[in-house]
Amino acid sequence: KLVKCANILLKIFCLSQHFLFIGFLIIKDEYKLTDYKSLNFKVNRRKYKIKPVINFKFPLLKYQIILYKCKITYKDFEGANIHNKVFLSFQDKNGYGFLKAIKFNFLLGEKTKDYFGPIKIISETNTSIYARRATNNRIYVTVRLYNKTDEFKEKIKILFARILSYILFYKKIVLMYEKESLKYEESASVLYERLIDLDYKNIYYVIDKNSPHVSNIKKKYKKNIIYKSTFKHYLYFFLADTFIGSETISHSIDLRVANRFIFKKIVEKKYQLVFLQHGVTYMISLASDYRKSFRKGQSMPENTKIIVSSELESRHFIEHGNYNKEDLYITGMPKFDRNIKYKNADKIIVMPTWRPWEYNEIRTNFKNTGYYKMLISILNSIPDNLKEKLIVLPHPLFMEAIKDSDFPIEVPLYKSYDELLREADLLITDYSSIAFDAFYRGSKVIFWWQDIEECMNNYGGYLMLNEKNRFGDICYNSEQLRSVIYKNYKRKQNLEYVKNYRKIVEFNDNKNTDRLIKMLDEDNIIKKRYNSNK
Repeated sequence: KLVKCANILLKIFCLSQHFLFIGFLIIKDEYKLTDYKSLNFKVNRRKYKIKPVINFKFPLLKYQIILYKCKITYKDFEGANIHNKVFLSFQDKNGYGFLKAIKFNFLLGEKTKDYFGPIKIISETNTSIYARRATNNRIYVTVRLYNKTDEFKEKIKILFARILSYILFYKKIVLMYEKESLKYEESASVLYERLIDLDYKNIYYVIDKNSPHVSNIKKKYKKNIIYKSTFKHYLYFFLADTFIGSETISHSIDLRVANRFIFKKIVEKKYQLVFLQHGVTYMISLASDYRKSFRKGQSMPENTKIIVSSELESRHFIEHGNYNKEDLYITGMPKFDRNIKYKNADKIIVMPTWRPWEYNEIRTNFKNTGYYKMLISILNSIPDNLKEKLIVLPHPLFMEAIKDSDFPIEVPLYKSYDELLREADLLITDYSSIAFDAFYRGSKVIFWWQDIEECMNNYGGYLMLNEKNRFGDICYNSEQLRSVIYKNYKRKQNLEYVKNYRKIVEFNDNKNTDRLIKMLDEDNIIKKRYNSNK
């Protein structure tokens, strides 16, 4: 508190090996504790020298203004977290100093919307790196997978789409999507087909043209399919006043998008969102730090409607997500209407959820991650006589990392999860909501909780499932896992587990989709003007 600092970041340049930051730094140091020539920006454990260009001193007011430049090297962010906060750092020869979170521009308010600096695309690792101003007016360096919208030509298409959307403002569009606009197998696709069957108009579904799921779309439903990253996709994204998807709205365009027109549409939240959910939300609590974006008032609009599968799940959203009862539709998930399991199903599927804190490490050195070590422990626990029945379905990011590696088992990269689960007699997972999907079909579930304490510390929360309300056996080591595999494989579901499951997933009549459409009609979300028969 003895030293006060303020920053105005004037410009960020994207050079061949580094970002060049140029700005003004204002320091008020009444006790002359700080040598302005020894200031650094600090990101993670690395320091970057702030080089003064011009120094304006005001001795009577006891502050100085420094025009500075600072280089931040791209290479240092291999394996870094997604979001990396920039601090102002100083340390004297005796080891005393400070570490301050630095504002992007102290003249701007704390709620100022994001500014995105130039994007460095590293094609060798399919990575994009950029500096940005977060909504709290702090400086961050973001490291993530490359997005199509990072390209210059896409930015031009987006600009023209935005301009045209102002002219066509009267068009009302419902845009539907699933995870990363790559899938056509979850609740959004089931609901989309039912709406088309009922002759609703202005209902569109966005999907990547290169997705292997495209070939599964019947001709009848292709008329309202929009392919991702086309001009029509961008235009209809801006025109849409209602989004219906199994993920947050970013999945309808690009994750962690760094385009200001798209970002503005997302953060202004002037649209209706019907959140179908990717899976039943009764695993990692919404009270956890990593789940806070799903709480009311965070990444989703205030008027979001969320589909839940029971009174118990709705209470989870109310108590831990700050939602009101009227925000929740207790209808069951549409995708469960089509959940089936083959009579001769005999596969053992291993499918853990992802670990967001390992996002970039998985991409750069996957063998060092806890995720990889967990998979190897599980694989080594499978009895030899059952290994031919084994299918490993890791998180898509991990699949991408291992596809050309020496991973000990072949992974079905492009097969539909739904198709594979039809063959599953037994599912082994950690905290994935896929457990609800598999159990609904009649498969047995085994939970691997060897590192539960470490993972929950990283999530900053706890599990809703526990020893009392579980619907599968729990294992904490390889020996236990091997034992319960024999106990569960080719056996009937435990009746106590079925009873526990039915408290979380109430419906079992394959009418979830029709229940949902009825509620959407009653609330005028799928408005009558969309329906040619009304």
